[in-house]
Amino acid sequence: MSLTYLKLRLKLPSNNMLVFIRTYRQAQRSTGPKSQEGEFRTLQLTPAKNNRSGPMKKRPKPVYKEVLPPRYLRMSTDQDWTNVWPTATTFKQSVVPLPITQGYVASDKENKGLPIEKRANAELMKIPNFFHLTPNHIKKHCAAIKQYCTPWPEEFNSDEACEYYLPIQITTHDYLNSTPSIRDTRARVVKFNFKLTQLEFDEHARDKFVRLAGPRYNTDTDELTLVADKCPYRKQNYDYAQYLLTALYFESWKTETWEQERTKNDWQRYYWDESPSRDRLLDILKAHEKDPSSVNSKSLLDRNKKLVERYRKSISRVQDEGVENELKNLKDYKNDVLMLYNLKL
Repeated sequence: MSLTYLKLRLKLPSNNMLVFIRTYRQAQRSTGPKSQEGEFRTLQLTPAKNNRSGPMKKRPKPVYKEVLPPRYLRMSTDQDWTNVWPTATTFKQSVVPLPITQGYVASDKENKGLPIEKRANAELMKIPNFFHLTPNHIKKHCAAIKQYCTPWPEEFNSDEACEYYLPIQITTHDYLNSTPSIRDTRARVVKFNFKLTQLEFDEHARDKFVRLAGPRYNTDTDELTLVADKCPYRKQNYDYAQYLLTALYFESWKTETWEQERTKNDWQRYYWDESPSRDRLLDILKAHEKDPSSVNSKSLLDRNKKLVERYRKSISRVQDEGVENELKNLKDYKNDVLMLYNLKL
């Protein structure tokens, strides 16, 4: 049924109004073939069985390739492993001819209580391996980079020579952990170690350098140790340790005005050349001369150089070492004094 509206304008004597008349029309069905235009067509993804032309074809069976056995079963025992695993790569269970296991077994019911084998083991693929760093690998690597290396200097034929030409020893540490991150905060620490004899000092500069270094200086080995660990990265701590060493060295050569006011009690160690002991020794040596007033102090010390040097070392050890080897130092000092006065006990 279809509905149409017809609008008619009627003129009536009393008033004007609009009148709507509703009419009905019944649709007629066509007996002929339906037209494809304007109709919804059926979507057929596959042809219907009654519309197929010819007999139904059978689906061909898939052809599967033959699965070869793992490579480690086909490898010879005398082959070159460096050709099998030349570089760093993820673990491959079909290549490694070793019964490797990895993983945690929670109970005896899981995998019969045995560790998980290497086949389809994700734990072995997570961690780094060192199959590319065997001794033969390292030999090949060294042979490859040898052409880019220079000969070892002939001057470095002993530890003393290496210490003389390379005075600073720099120590760092690398850590390997089975964690998601390869970083370790302890790897940032940098340590500098060297002897003060490798640096050029005078008496004032050395004394001030030792005072500024404080407990970082070892008087027994004459070594200074600087440890830098304040910065988050190793390179930053390395630069900071270099800055500390440079600042300590150049600061020790500066002489402030208040440093001129220090007395004998402020000495870091015993300076015999500036002590009253040197003046008393000169008086003793002059007493043996015929004309003490005409004797030059420097020439007098040069003539008795061995005796003066021995006496200076013995009294310096007594003053500096204190209770350490006290008996031995006092005995040596007594013998030197007796020799100085030509006395025998």
